[in-house]
Amino acid sequence: MLSSGADEIIRISGLVVRSEEKALLNDVDFCVRAGEIRAVIGESGSGKTTLAHFLLGLLSETLLTIWNSFRLFNEIMDSNSSSTKWAEFRGKRISLIPQSPALGFHPYRTVASQVSEYFSLLNPSYASREACLRLFRSVGLSDPESAWLSYPHQLSGGEKQRILVLLSVYSGAELILADEPTSALDPITGAGILALLTKLVRENNRSLVFISHDLGSVADFADIITVMKGGRIAETLIREDHLWSPKTEYARKLFEIDSSFPYIA
Repeated sequence: MLSSGADEIIRISGLVVRSEEKALLNDVDFCVRAGEIRAVIGESGSGKTTLAHFLLGLLSETLLTIWNSFRLFNEIMDSNSSSTKWAEFRGKRISLIPQSPALGFHPYRTVASQVSEYFSLLNPSYASREACLRLFRSVGLSDPESAWLSYPHQLSGGEKQRILVLLSVYSGAELILADEPTSALDPITGAGILALLTKLVRENNRSLVFISHDLGSVADFADIITVMKGGRIAETLIREDHLWSPKTEYARKLFEIDSSFPYIA
C-alpha cells in the first residue's frame, strides 16, 4: 500500500489495462512525489511501456483501461474527463524525452525555429536566441551557434538528446517522463546524457519517471526503483544509506546480474 502525501503529483491505484488477448497491466498502484526520481525497470513485455503511455494519456482507445482511483497534479481523473485534462497537461506539465532523439524534432525545420517556437509557447523567458544559446552552452554543446542553425539530421544523437533534455527541464513541466532515452546512444554518450538529465532535474526540482530495461542505468541515481514483471509491480525499492535491499527473488536476480551496484543480500 502506498502512503498518501500532499506532495504527490501522481497517485494511481488498481490500474488495469487489457487488450482483447491479455492483461497488459494488472492491479498496478503507482505514485510519484515532487522532486522524486523514480525508475521503472523490467524486461520486454513487463508493462513498463504501457505504464508510460498511460501516464501520458496516449494509450490506444481499443484497450480497456480502468482504475480504482487516479489523481494527477491534484486533479481527480475519471473516464469522462481524463482525456481533456491530459490534453491540457501534456507538454505544459508533463514532458517526454523519447527513446529516439530523432522523434523529438521535425526533420525539415531548423533547430532554431523549433526550439524558439517551443519556448514561445511554454516558457517565453527562454524564447530568445540569446537565452537559447546560453542553455545550449550549459548542457555541453560544443558549438552552440552551429547547433542552433542546423537541421536535426546534421546533429549527432547525443547533441539532439541534450537539446531534448533542456527543452523538457526548462519548459516548466513538473513531471518529465524519459522513455529509455539512452538506448539509441553509445555507452559513453548515454552516460553523459544520464548525468546531465539527473543534474538538471535535481537543480530545478522536477520529478522524473525513467523507463528502462537496464538496472545498471538507473541504480546509481534513482530515489525509488519500481520493478515490473508480467504487467504487475513485482517490487518497489527505496534506496537506504546508498544501498538497495531487494526482497523478491526476481529483483534480487536483477542485482546479481549487475553486481556493480551495492545492495543488501
